[in-house]
Amino acid sequence: MHIFNKYRRILFQHKVLKWPVYIISFFVVIAIVAPLISNDKPLFCIYNGNWLFPTFSAKNTIIVQTNFGQETLNYNMGKEWKLLETSFAIFPLCAYSPNTIDADNAPLKSPFDKQVITLKNGNSVSLPYKYRHWLGTTQNGNDVLAGILHGTKISISVGFFSMLLAALIGISLGAMAGYFQNSFFKVGYFQAVFIFMGIFFSWFYGFKVRSHALSNALSAGSGNMLLQLLISLFIISLVMLVFVFIGKKIDRLFKLNEKVISIPIDLIISRCIEVLNSIPSLLLVITLASILTPSYISLILIIGFLSWTHLARLVRAEYLKAKNFDYVTAGKALGFSDLQIIIKHILPNVFPVILVQLVFGMAGAVLVESSLSFIGVGVPLDVATWGSLLNEARNNFSAWWLELFPGLCLFGLVFSYNKIASYLSLHQKED
Repeated sequence: MHIFNKYRRILFQHKVLKWPVYIISFFVVIAIVAPLISNDKPLFCIYNGNWLFPTFSAKNTIIVQTNFGQETLNYNMGKEWKLLETSFAIFPLCAYSPNTIDADNAPLKSPFDKQVITLKNGNSVSLPYKYRHWLGTTQNGNDVLAGILHGTKISISVGFFSMLLAALIGISLGAMAGYFQNSFFKVGYFQAVFIFMGIFFSWFYGFKVRSHALSNALSAGSGNMLLQLLISLFIISLVMLVFVFIGKKIDRLFKLNEKVISIPIDLIISRCIEVLNSIPSLLLVITLASILTPSYISLILIIGFLSWTHLARLVRAEYLKAKNFDYVTAGKALGFSDLQIIIKHILPNVFPVILVQLVFGMAGAVLVESSLSFIGVGVPLDVATWGSLLNEARNNFSAWWLELFPGLCLFGLVFSYNKIASYLSLHQKED
């Protein structure tokens, strides 16, 4: 707990980091409240004496009482909410959803152009300020501010959750490789044979037999794909446990427990890291993103599973040094288990190094997500992101607002991440 309090004081009290922390905090808040500040439905309105809260309702339709009987309102009627004859209405700061098409202000209205709205009688009038496109519109008439606000959620969530996944993998494998190295995991002869047999059978039953289900899940969506992968991993784990158990029993039966083989866990993990690092990461990300069903969950999984190698190598090096320190030797002498020493004693001391790598990784993940959105892969085409807005600017050079505002947001977030990571790295060296 002391280490977290220390870095909280560094982040929130040091003048150099004040604005980067404020910028990231601002983007996080925007990502959380985006549906409330950017929506084509009013937050509250009074229609024929009925008090309605469309933004907060989970229903698609509602039946209201009017002077002429009952009327069914569609909560997803988009632009029609602005033309509805309400007694009173409060709209969000940005009165548009990212996918709302405003044909009256298409294509490409700048923030300073005249913006209009067509009334039910067919007359076009100037757009009221509360409905104005403050940052302009895209080629299709989508609101740029709404796209930026909702795109913030994609950038923040991809950066955070992909690095969280990378941290779980990288810290676990790096700690195992650095602490146990090549001589800790020892198995009997028959157990080693059965482990290799288990690898083949677990692959066969986990992936080969279930190839049809995995193929269908791939086309159904990232949620189904994740579920099927978890089922396959459960089958693989179960098959491996069975084979390990059988091999151990056979070793005991033939009294071969004394004759053991060391599993070079450090060597295996290091070779896996080298293989993955030898493949161009961006090319691999683009390939996997093109194969999988576009969704930001798929993007999180892809970036997370391909970003753990540098962190694992760093953690491995730190654990190699730490295992020879006096506090580790004292912990072993006091009878602490290896798991206690790895998690409770070594991990807090190497956490500063891990934190720096994770913050740098978040900046990289945001850039990867924006790059993929820029070329039209990774997330669905109908999802507004900073990269997709910049892609529209590529096709419309005169639309300066499509370049300026998403570019500033991307620069601000990535710069803030890198500034914090650089300062933490420098502070760590000084300590």
